[in-house]
Amino acid sequence: MAPYDAGAPAPQPETDFRDVLAHLASGVAIVACWDGEVPRGLLVSSITGLSVAPPRFLFCVRKEAGCHDALLARPDLSVALLGAADEEEALRFASGSRAHERFDPSRWRLHRPTPPVFAGGVARAVCRVDAVVDAGSHSIFIVEADHVGFSPGPALVAWNRGLTAVG
Repeated sequence: MAPYDAGAPAPQPETDFRDVLAHLASGVAIVACWDGEVPRGLLVSSITGLSVAPPRFLFCVRKEAGCHDALLARPDLSVALLGAADEEEALRFASGSRAHERFDPSRWRLHRPTPPVFAGGVARAVCRVDAVVDAGSHSIFIVEADHVGFSPGPALVAWNRGLTAVG
């Protein structure tokens, strides 16, 4: 095993913090809710499990994101943890120019009052917003899962400004 040195890092050329964050591998999820009669959603790579009891996730949403305000206004939403087979769905939700392609009824369960639920993914959860924390340019959403589903398979991961399958 290589020794761990917690000392100060060697001086490096100026680096943009976004480059640092791009190299933090993370799972990706689609978060979705209703905005009136319209389903809204976005791709997040800032999702993490927070606790098992109670069952909670947390994720961050940029305040300028198109569905930020809808998420604030709704107490319920869905979370779909994406798998390797879901890359195309991830790209739909990562691009505002492809918003018209989202929420196809062949891929989504769109039965109100339940939040829109993705039929794919390696895991799905219907959640309630427990708390929202102001974090500068983003809001941190802490949500509690009411219902969950699991479909084992390789995960889809964001890394270095791209998506890749692992597992």
